[in-house]
Amino acid sequence: MIGIRVDSNSIIATGHMMRCITIAKAVISCGESVTFFIADEESQVLLKEKIKDLPDIHVITLNTVWDDMEGELPVLIEQLQLRNIDTLIVDSYKVTYDYFKAIDRVCRTVYIDDLHEGIYPVDILINYSGYYDIFDYEKDYSKVHGHDMMPTRLLLGLMYAPLREQFYTVENCDKESKVASLYEDINRIEVEKDGRDKADMDILFACGGADTQNMILPTLNAVADRGLCGGSYIWHVVVGDYVANADSIEAFAAMHDGITIHRSVQDMAALMRSCDLAVVAAGTMLTECAAVRLPAVFYQVADNQRYGTEYWSRPGRMIYAGDVTKDKDAVIAAIIREVTALKADTSRLGLMRTALVSITDGRGAKRIAEAMLS
Repeated sequence: MIGIRVDSNSIIATGHMMRCITIAKAVISCGESVTFFIADEESQVLLKEKIKDLPDIHVITLNTVWDDMEGELPVLIEQLQLRNIDTLIVDSYKVTYDYFKAIDRVCRTVYIDDLHEGIYPVDILINYSGYYDIFDYEKDYSKVHGHDMMPTRLLLGLMYAPLREQFYTVENCDKESKVASLYEDINRIEVEKDGRDKADMDILFACGGADTQNMILPTLNAVADRGLCGGSYIWHVVVGDYVANADSIEAFAAMHDGITIHRSVQDMAALMRSCDLAVVAAGTMLTECAAVRLPAVFYQVADNQRYGTEYWSRPGRMIYAGDVTKDKDAVIAAIIREVTALKADTSRLGLMRTALVSITDGRGAKRIAEAMLS
């Protein structure tokens, strides 16, 4: 039995939980069952909505404080033992050495590590970023072990990026086969847009599940003021589950041509493939854009994204608009400037798509599941 410890709320949004659900599907496809352990009701509501079609996933609410990981140990360990959890995947920035040491006495542990802010006694360490090599994981974990008393196994690089199967399966695959399609060895559809006879620019605009920096409405106001909506500019705005001012965004869209609102998007890959450019917050969505070769203008929303910002903004790859926590107005101005420039010179979009080739195949969930179960 595989356990997963993760939360999602208005502060940490949905990215952590979504990647864990993707890994869970891969584990289930290998014949194992999965139990999620979450802190509170807020996480429970979102998780149960996202897995309602996956009866093989169980959910245990710990009724604890999500950012006090050590405080949850007594109830978590009791549940791990009660449910015969062999391996626990942990996805949180609030972990500590002592947290993993306590769980190590009960079962194997896997940690999804984005920042390398500590060295933890785990059985498997995952950093699926493009920037993992700026850290010396091999040296730091050379004498570290977990429950199995074997050296910590390192799964590093974008080959382990756990993207949903929609990002690498063909568009006409069996939609009923939500898990089995994960293992079909088929090529991802590449929609080549270079040179097509199309004057419109379709732009995907997504700011994460919560839009924590309140970027959607101010950016759309700037877009409208500069005449960049309607006409040849078509904005596809993804409004996440935790966006507080969703009604105001929808009201604004209703008053302006060229703005379409998307709620509860089930097939994000298809929406991405229909667009020429993305304007997005940094995070997992940049890896998804790379998987479908969608050029992006992106901005940073948190300090923990600084390493990813450096990787994705390497020359010719994606365009960095700045850190919204430092100067929101400057970021919005940069977005307007870059969208205008790309519309004027669409050949740059082709060059950006070429730069995204072979960055990731998105099949990381399969590789992670196989590593845990081997």
